[in-house]
Amino acid sequence: MDIIGGSDDASREIMKRTIIVIDDEEPVRKVLNTHLLKEGYDVIQSAGDNAVFDLLRNLYCDLIICDITMPEADGFRVLEFVRENLDTTPVIMLTGLTDLSVAVDIMKRGAFDYVIKPVKKDDLMAIVRRALVHRDLLARNKELELENREYQGFLEQRVRERTKELNAKAKELQKAYGLLKSTNMQFVNVLAETIEAKDAHTRGHCNRMRILCMELGSLAGLSADEMEVLEYASLLHDLGKIGIAEEILNKTGPLTEDEFRRMREHPEIGEKILQSVPSMAPIAKVISCHHENFDGSGYPKGLKGAEIPVASRIISVADLYDAMSSDRPYRKGLPQNVVLREMKRVAGSQLDPEVVAAFIENRVHLSVRNESATASGL
Repeated sequence: MDIIGGSDDASREIMKRTIIVIDDEEPVRKVLNTHLLKEGYDVIQSAGDNAVFDLLRNLYCDLIICDITMPEADGFRVLEFVRENLDTTPVIMLTGLTDLSVAVDIMKRGAFDYVIKPVKKDDLMAIVRRALVHRDLLARNKELELENREYQGFLEQRVRERTKELNAKAKELQKAYGLLKSTNMQFVNVLAETIEAKDAHTRGHCNRMRILCMELGSLAGLSADEMEVLEYASLLHDLGKIGIAEEILNKTGPLTEDEFRRMREHPEIGEKILQSVPSMAPIAKVISCHHENFDGSGYPKGLKGAEIPVASRIISVADLYDAMSSDRPYRKGLPQNVVLREMKRVAGSQLDPEVVAAFIENRVHLSVRNESATASGL
């Protein structure tokens, strides 16, 4: 093996190209060496014995020019080695006129091109230049792939870190939301207790309404957000009674026409109170409609059917059931069969028939009894 440097150091420094020439015929190597040196390339020569593989492992090169037919390490073995170990280094094969079919075959195996012996300088240099451009493209593509993998790894790491941050933030927000919801529920329960304290006839009514309405809402397939609105509205549906005089609320006898008119104002009073709180707007709408009748004969707006929010229709059913089955100063609570018969009778006029059917078929009234038993430790 001979290592021969170019005579023009400046040109070699600019080109920075090293070419290995592998051929068992010394005259061929000398011709190629002369042509390549004159073009400013550094040249490393090898006779093509088995030591060529150590050479290829240990020395950098930009291009390999290799004969196909050699006694020890032929072109096929060299090409296979380069493809496995130097994937960006192009190989130009040297072949005689009688070996063209072999040259074509070896190109199919990955050689960049071939040069026919005897070598003509112009043909050689044209193929060398193309091969080096090809090599540069392969090298750049490999660099880009590496950069892309590194960047992809960086992005994946950032995604993992960001996901971890977002999960932690989500837990914080969930905790904060849970605390806020708990605080809101405590506030709503205080309002419900205030309503019951004002109206002695409705002790425990708000909590029973919550239990009945949540069961009906679940049967109706309401979403989590809709269930939350229903829960608050069931507890606050009579909030407007705060604006009704206690002598009217606690009157044991029949109401006068004026007193009844005043009593009918409580849905709108409750709506106005809650409308001042932005987060309570959906609840305010439900409360304002809980005395609307399914056939349009209710108040305050005379809405009918689907015009009435489903949560309001649920509250109407639960409200009628609890009012009729609970004790009042002027009467005892009515028997279950009487209450359920009356609910069937007004289904389609006062009450939504589908909600009434769900109430009766699923025996929703038992949920209040079960809740009471659980609270009592039975």
